[in-house]
Amino acid sequence: MVSVAILDDQPEAAATLAALVETFSVRAGTTDIVGCTDGVPTSFAVSCFTSASELIGSIIDGYEPDIAFIDIVLTEPAPSPNTADNAPAGADQTGIDLVEQLLAHRPATQIVYTSGYDTFHTKVYRTPHVAYLAKPFRRDDVAYALTLALAAREHTNDEALCFRLKGSERIVRPAEIRYLESKLHVVHVHTARDTFEVYGRLAALLGELPARFVRCHQSFAVNLDAVTSLGASSLTLIGGEEVPVSRRMRAGVRDALFAHLRIRHAMR
Repeated sequence: MVSVAILDDQPEAAATLAALVETFSVRAGTTDIVGCTDGVPTSFAVSCFTSASELIGSIIDGYEPDIAFIDIVLTEPAPSPNTADNAPAGADQTGIDLVEQLLAHRPATQIVYTSGYDTFHTKVYRTPHVAYLAKPFRRDDVAYALTLALAAREHTNDEALCFRLKGSERIVRPAEIRYLESKLHVVHVHTARDTFEVYGRLAALLGELPARFVRCHQSFAVNLDAVTSLGASSLTLIGGEEVPVSRRMRAGVRDALFAHLRIRHAMR
């Protein structure tokens, strides 16, 4: 479940965006944004807020949004004959100010700015963010923003793992792992440097790794970053290794690989 916060002082705009977000699903095993799909989706849990204090108060009380859509102008500006076309006359607090507070409490939240004005494209760089959405919202733009936010979320969660070995511990970052191979109750972890064994189940280990690790066979899973080509019955990795792909899982692996490549291209 991916938690999404929407902050907009106009309830109608928040409801419109919430409805768009809820039409998407995250296909299991990938960070690809799709509409209504077969398979098991991970849904978005969307919460709407109409004021900065309401959102910050919820976060202080323990609310942990994975993604936050933040409107920049939080009070409706009064029309002014001296104001340039398509520019706000002013606001008590901007969404940019709010994000500075939000990230102080919840630095892992991925920020998507929203605005109906054209004057904030430079100011938003005061804070980290993954996208900027113009109003009125377009479905394709919302999908792209979600794709970028999920990719950034995965990168943020790419923390090192500690494996307990016989008489020692091994610290490994997910990026170092090329593929996993399960034999009985032992998982062989293949890295660029070596291979080591840990006791446990492949499914349990995959639960601790980022979404770019995809099961391709009953006994194998791969890091999509390490894949160079997909054949009829195997994957070729950057080190020349050949990892088997079962016939049943090949279509899912192909979809996951193409989605991963699209996200990598979008993040460049």
